[in-house]
Amino acid sequence: MDSVQIIPLPVVDDLGLESLGCDIVIHDDLATVADLLAALDQFAGQYLADCKGCDGCCRERAPLIAADIPALASLLPAGSFPAHAVCAAFGELTVSDNGAADICFRRDPKSGACCLLDTKHKCCTAHPCRAFVCRSHFCIPRSDKLSRLREEIVNGGENELTRLLLAEEAQGARPLQDKPLSSQLSAADYPPNPHSGKAHYRDLIIKDIVSTSLWRQLKKEG
Repeated sequence: MDSVQIIPLPVVDDLGLESLGCDIVIHDDLATVADLLAALDQFAGQYLADCKGCDGCCRERAPLIAADIPALASLLPAGSFPAHAVCAAFGELTVSDNGAADICFRRDPKSGACCLLDTKHKCCTAHPCRAFVCRSHFCIPRSDKLSRLREEIVNGGENELTRLLLAEEAQGARPLQDKPLSSQLSAADYPPNPHSGKAHYRDLIIKDIVSTSLWRQLKKEG
């Protein structure tokens, strides 16, 4: 049995009409984010139509996480500061008034399309290297625990990416904005977390990066 299973979830709307949703069950304490993505791909292949030519989700907010950086950096010339290189090429960094960083794919201000979208052919120009938030998205309903899992992975991974940007800046990386990120955020607010030192999805053990309460819901005993 696979360590992660994405299973069909019947969803009934307010009119009593039933549609397809998805849920998750984890069978292994060592299941990784790579296992999750493989299970999502398997579910899509079995239950969902090929979405090539549909670019609806490519116009939504798409956060970047630290584990996205190696694949996206492979599209660029090698350098000493991969997080900065990726965010400069593809990302958009905003810092809120309360000191929270948000790092997302850059979108066209008029169309709202992701910078990696081929709008003519309606497909991603970097599909093999697409980010976790893109790989984990289906345009069908998700169970609460699957939604929470995706949210917790993104939140922790985005915090780690912010930490990496601050660390690279301290080592000499050119700031992504007119003023250094360190003048807007405190590195002390972005300490290492369970995403730290994990360069690939296969290194991220789900049990280690989510809350205990969520893990109890995700894990099927026996």
